[in-house]
Amino acid sequence: MKREKKEKAPKPKKEKAPKPKKEKRAKKPKKGKKGAAPEVENPEEGAVETGKKSKKKKLLMILLPVLVLAAGAAVFFFIIRPRLGGEKAEEPPPPPEPVELPLVYTLGETEVHALPVWGESTVYLEEQEVPASEAPPAGEEGEAGEEDTASEEPAEPTAVTYRYEGLSSPGTLASVYTTLMTAEDVGFSQVDEELIRIKEPEELAVEAGSVHLAKNAPEDGKVLSIQLEWTEEICTVTADLVDGRVKNPPEPVSPMGPMGMTADQMMDYMQSLNPAVLGLEGASMEGYELLMQDGSVLIDGNPCVRINAYRVDNQTGTNEIGGNYFLSLDGSHLYRLDVASNSVEELALPQ
Repeated sequence: MKREKKEKAPKPKKEKAPKPKKEKRAKKPKKGKKGAAPEVENPEEGAVETGKKSKKKKLLMILLPVLVLAAGAAVFFFIIRPRLGGEKAEEPPPPPEPVELPLVYTLGETEVHALPVWGESTVYLEEQEVPASEAPPAGEEGEAGEEDTASEEPAEPTAVTYRYEGLSSPGTLASVYTTLMTAEDVGFSQVDEELIRIKEPEELAVEAGSVHLAKNAPEDGKVLSIQLEWTEEICTVTADLVDGRVKNPPEPVSPMGPMGMTADQMMDYMQSLNPAVLGLEGASMEGYELLMQDGSVLIDGNPCVRINAYRVDNQTGTNEIGGNYFLSLDGSHLYRLDVASNSVEELALPQ
């Protein structure tokens, strides 16, 4: 028997393992426009990341101006403002140093008695303000005017002011000093702002007040001036040599004739008139007695004095009213008074 050949079973082909596919490299996202969110493969994850970044950018955009303003404010308050002065508190000036009690005040070339104080007060010197220089008249400015203005220096004050502190009664001391300085042998007078003597000065107040004493200086056109001001605690004395002259007040205007007619002249004028001018009887005014009343009244804007005329009766020794008249102070107007109607009539005066 023939042996049957056994068919060889075909060897199973070895299956080759499939090569793994190469993963494609993810392309870099293209640069998008500013503010656009980058593209991501996972849309859901991308959406989350884009929201966070946009919120951060919004916060930065809000905080950035605030930070700029804060930095600017810090620079202004801490660097610029101190240089400009700002509200920098000014340091108070140091207190003045006391000076020795003056025995005399020097006014130009003259020395006068100082306030009589001995050891009970502290005295300080006060600074005087420099007077402002006068501006040139309008229309005269130019090269020459500019040179003159540049060359002129402000006048230095000549006054010296002493401040007395610690006095027991400044008002009483000022009154005593005023009496001393206005004595006849010293020669000072109480004056007003225009250096006119005050004939009947009022009594000085003790609590607070002021007085101005002055006397013509040996220098021509100069006045020795001493001004005192006081309160219950302090007295200041300003001594100075000022321009001017101390003068008497003008004589009071008499209601009896400031235009050159005195009371006697006015009476003589009325006595010289013909009685007929006054509406009286007789050939002359010798038979009448005239009486002038005090005071004056305005008639038609003219100050007038009242003069009454009385007829003298030699037999009975009595006087009878003849007429009431108003004569202007300058003698240019004469009025007759009607007592019953309280009215006046102007009379014609002889030329």
